Amino acid sequence: MLYKESILAKTLRIVLSVIFCVFAIVPIYSALIVALTPYSNMLEAQLFPHYFEISNFKDAFALIYDNILNSFLYAAGATLLTTAISVPAAYAIARYKFRLRRGVLFTLLLTQMMAGIVLLPTLYKTFNSIGIRNSPLALIVVYSAVNLALVVTIHHGYFSTLSVELDEAASIDGCNYLQTLIRIIFPISGPGIAVGAIFVFINSYNDFVIPLFLLSDAKTYPLTLTVYSLLTDTTIRWHIMAAASLIGIIPPVAIFTFFQKYIIKGVTSGAVKG
Repeated sequence: MLYKESILAKTLRIVLSVIFCVFAIVPIYSALIVALTPYSNMLEAQLFPHYFEISNFKDAFALIYDNILNSFLYAAGATLLTTAISVPAAYAIARYKFRLRRGVLFTLLLTQMMAGIVLLPTLYKTFNSIGIRNSPLALIVVYSAVNLALVVTIHHGYFSTLSVELDEAASIDGCNYLQTLIRIIFPISGPGIAVGAIFVFINSYNDFVIPLFLLSDAKTYPLTLTVYSLLTDTTIRWHIMAAASLIGIIPPVAIFTFFQKYIIKGVTSGAVKG
């Protein structure tokens, strides 16, 4: 009976995996077909095009090159700022007992229920009044604020799995709290920190709504806004949009693939204590 159940479970897992792969691959394949189709044949429904227009990718890359750099700059800046704030905060919550400690954790989780878009009108007025609305700094600050609570929660779960004896040994050696964090905890917490950092990077890189509110200069547009700008009242450049979208997903996919083993290790380690 157990053997039959294991076969059934394995079969179900394979079927679900195939279904998931189909749902994941079909949109990418559709975008690839559109990107390779000449503009003159765009209205013809083709599963396998007879003619391929490679120049669409060349034109798209020339159009979005600066904007990919902008997206990378905003995402990297937000990742560094969020990590610099969340790591000490999560470490303090995980290690030190203080009044309202549970209340702080509950508040962090509660803030995730609030949609960040409700703050954008106020942020628009504030940044506009101090002259940084149309700048990278504005986006980096907002991205950090939006992602900070969840990243602190992620890091807290990981730090809670580390032995307190590490802190005690560092204290005996004369390290203060900051030195313990920098010299002992930080070097061995790479997987846990990587999970939060990559979460912030991908969230920031893919965001559309926040730059739509805050940016008005096309030179500062991230990739998402540039692709959106290809939709005009008179024409829709589907082939360039598809090619630009495919080029744009390469950086986050490459980063995720490179750090995949650290992400898996960080997620599984942080789940030990729930």
